[in-house]
Amino acid sequence: MGSGILTVALPRMAVDLSLNKDILLWPAAVYALSAGCTLLIFGSVADIIGDKRVWLTGSILYTFFTLACGLAKTGNQLIAFRTLLGVSIAMCLPSAVSLMTRIFPPGKRRNIGFASMGMGQPLGYSVGLILGGVFVDSIGWRYGYYISAIINALLSCLAFWGLPQEKPNIEPLRKGITRIDWVGAPLISVSLALLSFVLAEITESYHSLRKTYIIVLLVISIALIPTFVAWVEWQERRGRPALIPNSLWKNTMFSATCIIVFFTWAVFNALQYFSSLYFQQIQHHSALISSLMFLPMVGVGVITNIFTGYMVDKVRVGVLVFGSASVSTISPLLMALVNPSWGYWRGPFVAMLLSPLHPDVLFTVSNLIISHAYPGQNQALAGAVFNSVSQVGNSVGLAVSAAIAASVQDHSHDDILKGYQAAYWLMFAAMIVVCVVSYFGLRGGGYIGKKSD
Repeated sequence: MGSGILTVALPRMAVDLSLNKDILLWPAAVYALSAGCTLLIFGSVADIIGDKRVWLTGSILYTFFTLACGLAKTGNQLIAFRTLLGVSIAMCLPSAVSLMTRIFPPGKRRNIGFASMGMGQPLGYSVGLILGGVFVDSIGWRYGYYISAIINALLSCLAFWGLPQEKPNIEPLRKGITRIDWVGAPLISVSLALLSFVLAEITESYHSLRKTYIIVLLVISIALIPTFVAWVEWQERRGRPALIPNSLWKNTMFSATCIIVFFTWAVFNALQYFSSLYFQQIQHHSALISSLMFLPMVGVGVITNIFTGYMVDKVRVGVLVFGSASVSTISPLLMALVNPSWGYWRGPFVAMLLSPLHPDVLFTVSNLIISHAYPGQNQALAGAVFNSVSQVGNSVGLAVSAAIAASVQDHSHDDILKGYQAAYWLMFAAMIVVCVVSYFGLRGGGYIGKKSD
C-alpha cells in the first residue's frame, strides 16, 4: 500500500519536500535496497527465535515508520524513513512464509494460504495507488500514509491474538545461534547492499557508471558473490550451517524458479513504474486518473490468486508457469507498440489486464517450491531467499530499464516516448527468457502443493 502511494504521489511529494530531481527515485530505491540486504539475516534469526516474534517486531516498526513517512518534512527524512521501512518489512516477509508453512500442513490449505498472501500484494499496491491519486488531487498525499499506519496498527494488535504461538523451544538460545551462518549472511548481504546502491545510482542516471566510486563498489559487490559461494561450499562439506547450500542449485526446479522469479519481478516492477510515467507524461493524465488505469490489475490479481490456490495441485507446475508467462509477455509488447493517440482502451488497458497473471501465479508456485527445497526448521530462511531474489530483480529491472530509456532518449533528440518504448522492448525480451526457462526448467516438475509433498 505504501509503495502504491509512493508510485503515484512521488512527483507531488518531491515538490512538497524539496526533493532534488537527482535523487527523485531514492525513496523507492532505498526501500528495496535495505530490505534486500537484510532479508536473509532476519530469515535466519526468525528460524531461531520464532517467526511470530520477528513478524510482530517488524510489523510494529513498519507502523511507526509508515506514520513517519506521512510526517516527513524534508526529502532526506522521507528517504531515511523509507530505508527503515525496508528493514522492517525484511522482518515480516520471511517470517510470513514460515508462519504459513508452520500453521498449515502441505495440501489445499497451505496452497490457499500462499495464494492469499500473493493476493494481498496487488490489492494493497492498488489501494495505495488509488488513495495516492485521490489524496494528491484533494487533501494531500500525507493522509494516504496516515490511513496505512492506522491499518497496520490494527493488524499488529490483532496479530498478538490471531497468530498461533511458536512451540516451546527446548534448544538453548546459544546453541540455536550456532545454526546461523554468521559469515555467509553478512557476505551476501553486503554484496546485495552494494549492488542495490549501484543500481539505484544507475536508475537516476546511466552516466553514473563513469564515476570511480560506482565502478569500485560494483566490482566489490560482484567479487563478494564467488566469495560467498566458496564459503558455503566449505561450510557444507564440513556439515556446518550454510545460508544457501550450493547443492540446492543442482535442483533444477529450485534453480529455474529463482531465475524465473528474478526476471518476472524485474519486469513487473519496471512495467508499473514506466506505465505510471507513460500515463502522466505522455498521455498527460492526472495522478488520480493514472492510478485508476491500474485497476484492471486488481481484479485480475484477485481472480488469478484464487485460481492458483485451488488449481496448483491439479495442473502441472510447468503448464501453470509457462502458460501464464506466455500470456503476460503480451503486456510489455503492447506497451512497446502502442500509439499514444489510441487512448487507454486499445492498448494499455489490455496490457494492465494481462500483466499480473504470471507474477500472481508465480508467487504461490515459487513459495511452495522454495519452501519444499529447504528443511522444515528453515522455512523463514526459505522465505528470505524468495524475497531476496525478487527484491534484487526489482532493483535490477528498474535500473537497467531506466538506463536504457535514458540512453535512447538522449540519442533521439530528447524523445521521451522512444525511451519508454525501448524500456518496454527490454521487458519483452526478459519475458521471453522467463518463457524459455519455464518451459525447459519446470517441464518435469509434475504437480506441487499436494499433501504428500
